[in-house]
Amino acid sequence: MRETPGVVIKSKFKVPGTKKKSRRYTTYLDYINRPDAKDSREQFETYHDYMEDETKSSGLFTREDDRLNDEKRRAVRDIFKHAQENGSILWQDVISFDNAWLREIGVLHKDLIDEKRLIQATRNAVEAMLQKEKMVHAYWTGAVHYNTDNIHVHVAIVETSHIRERGKRKPKSIELMKSKVIHSLADRTKEQEKLNAFIRDELVVHKRNRKIPTLPNRVLHPDLVRQFKDIYERLPEDKRQWRYNMNGMKPLRESLDRLTDRYIDIHFKSEFQAFNERLEQEVSFHRRSYGDTEKAERYLTTKRQDLYTRMGNAILSEMRDLSKKQAPFKKSETPKHSVRRAFNQQKIFNESLYRIERHMNDEFEHLKNQRAFEQLERDIEYGK
Repeated sequence: MRETPGVVIKSKFKVPGTKKKSRRYTTYLDYINRPDAKDSREQFETYHDYMEDETKSSGLFTREDDRLNDEKRRAVRDIFKHAQENGSILWQDVISFDNAWLREIGVLHKDLIDEKRLIQATRNAVEAMLQKEKMVHAYWTGAVHYNTDNIHVHVAIVETSHIRERGKRKPKSIELMKSKVIHSLADRTKEQEKLNAFIRDELVVHKRNRKIPTLPNRVLHPDLVRQFKDIYERLPEDKRQWRYNMNGMKPLRESLDRLTDRYIDIHFKSEFQAFNERLEQEVSFHRRSYGDTEKAERYLTTKRQDLYTRMGNAILSEMRDLSKKQAPFKKSETPKHSVRRAFNQQKIFNESLYRIERHMNDEFEHLKNQRAFEQLERDIEYGK
């Protein structure tokens, strides 16, 4: 299912023609800068108190300038003219916005549009695309249009030297443009930092500082310890494989994920609920901005996988430490000592079990004594 996207980019290119009837590149500049491309009633004041006489068109902008005077406009026309004469391709991009989306993110408010943000978002997008395409000698210009139901930006690009013959750009380059536009206009950095902080600074740090097979866990959360022990006993012999994403861990990843789920349920139940709510908000933002449910779900999967990967590696790190502590005993072992090793392990287990039972018995006796004392007080109070 696809929603109405907040941003759409359409791209095409023209090869320099040789016929007299071929359209010159400067004509395209005239087109995107034509007076009727902008409604004179909609010259808006930006949110940065940038003022402009509303009878004027916003006109062309470039990498360096928000507005071009007559002299710079003539210089741009000359650049495009010479590029065509040298055989450069003309790339034409249209970045179109859903006006409702612009309102949602605060770029459009009633009859006011923050055109500076649109211009800067376009700059960020075009420069990122040019870098990815390695178009080092490209020159471009853009113009914001209000003459249709959807506000849109026209972009024209040529190469001034080292002319390439291939006009088609990689789909990922255009996707990068779209991503840059979206994140330039609606910066979600803080929201995403909160998601990462929960995973890395709270959950993983908590795990690294607390071992799982401890006495309190054996008493209060024996299922957690059993899961830990089960995974540890099934680890590959090659310790280099003890990383979550290594091939050798593939059979154990599901078990590691279940152990992570149980750990979170014990220590971070409410925090994890808040994490999921924030994550769903980010997924909704992706779905609304890109108009692509699949892309939004991919973001959700990626973020959750990051959680399981980092927690899985934190658990495996504890298992590596445990293995190192047991290594000296294993090195000195010979087949004839296997019975003694089993005996010693059982002895350690019995001693631990004895301490647990003794602790619980002490607590039970204390509880019985406490109740007996309270009963005695009641008997005295009522004269029994």
